[in-house]
Amino acid sequence: MQIFRHAALLAFAAVLAACAPAQPEFVRPAGSATYPPTQFVDMLDAPPSRPYQEIGVIEVPGEAGALRAQVLAQIRTKAQEIGAQAVILTDLSRPAPVTQRLNPTTGQMETVGGQTIPAFRGVAIRYR
Repeated sequence: MQIFRHAALLAFAAVLAACAPAQPEFVRPAGSATYPPTQFVDMLDAPPSRPYQEIGVIEVPGEAGALRAQVLAQIRTKAQEIGAQAVILTDLSRPAPVTQRLNPTTGQMETVGGQTIPAFRGVAIRYR
């Protein structure tokens, strides 16, 4: 009985992990300095006019059903953790594939998908 309970818990944990949102990936250049966490991070659409230094790249691949604000919040949180003062964003969002399926309730074919899957890459920076 105990074995079944452990197996059920393990299966439940695997299902939860599969439903978890895509986590940000961070790449720091070799030999770059590390910084203490920051509280505020500017989210930029273009490089700033003031001097800055790149400290790494944060990427969130996104997934169907995710909200743009959720993906940007993940980038901001990761940027705060690594000590960035700003992030220069590149929108990598893409359309989800459109498919047809049979609706079992109505017996009619319906179109599914076609929404935008939000995805972003951000260059984490510190001002000089």
